[in-house]
Amino acid sequence: MTALVTGASGGLGAAVAVALAAAGHDVAVHYRGDADGAQRVLDEVEGSGRRALALHADLDVEAADALDATCADLLERCADGLGVPDVVVLNAFPQHHVAWDDLDAAAWDAYHRAGLRPTAVLLRQAAARMPDGGAVVAVGSIEGLRAMPTHTPYAVAKAALHHLVGAAAHELGPRGVRVVGVAPGLVEREGLADAWPEGVARWGAASALGRPVTPAEVASTIAFLASGAASGITGTTVTVDAGWSAAPGW
Repeated sequence: MTALVTGASGGLGAAVAVALAAAGHDVAVHYRGDADGAQRVLDEVEGSGRRALALHADLDVEAADALDATCADLLERCADGLGVPDVVVLNAFPQHHVAWDDLDAAAWDAYHRAGLRPTAVLLRQAAARMPDGGAVVAVGSIEGLRAMPTHTPYAVAKAALHHLVGAAAHELGPRGVRVVGVAPGLVEREGLADAWPEGVARWGAASALGRPVTPAEVASTIAFLASGAASGITGTTVTVDAGWSAAPGW
């Protein structure tokens, strides 16, 4: 089995690559700028006894034909090095603060170009190459359900991504390809509590488990959804948020 994970040089993407290797996949590790991080993930995957391949590609491409070519080249390099992926995890996505008054047309275009657009293009191209039984997992966000201030373009793009999961599932189901989404909540990382203490405190008060989720928890959910054990699951987005979305609204 072969898996391709985009944005896998660190953070959640790295955890997903390791979880899929533990589940028996050889893993292609896509990265944009962090070659050292990608190498660390490769070392961990190979340490588990699976093959690994680092694939550099910048998916923030303006010209439509150039984006099509970039995505095709990424998938072809994966196939040449490890085999045609039967699992693709679409994790790469920009996330940064943008003040409302700065959301002019150029700001919206930049977010669309770097996030939703390459994700949708890569989903279509990957599914076209997949064998029967393949799975695409798109990493959404609980912000696709409820936006945080200054995250408007990110939240809007993730909401669209959740809808893409459902639409693509019905397009690709007759071909034997599943499309599922995962919507993580606040994900723990080193230094998070020190960098954003008030946010972590608010999250803890609102979530049922009283804490953020870990990258490993989200990654294990993705590995399950990509597996044959989840063969009846498609077209839906699963929240992994320590119960945040279940909090009462009053």
